[in-house]
Amino acid sequence: MTKRSERDLTIQIASTDLDALCSSLSTEPFPCTVNDGRVCISIESITTVDVRARWNTVMRALIGADEALQTIHSIEP
Repeated sequence: MTKRSERDLTIQIASTDLDALCSSLSTEPFPCTVNDGRVCISIESITTVDVRARWNTVMRALIGADEALQTIHSIEP
């Protein structure tokens, strides 16, 4: 049996709404930090399939947050 190595993926996003994007992931098990004007999200897992599933979860949360922020910004005076 071969030893599996851990897979990891780091996502960095530049935005004017850093705290809101990071907060959209507060219920997810991914570390999310704000550094140098970017949101940094780290995804780690043993399997590639799990990294892909976690990527999908992160993207759904970020897309939802982005759509909500666009709506808020469009109605602000």
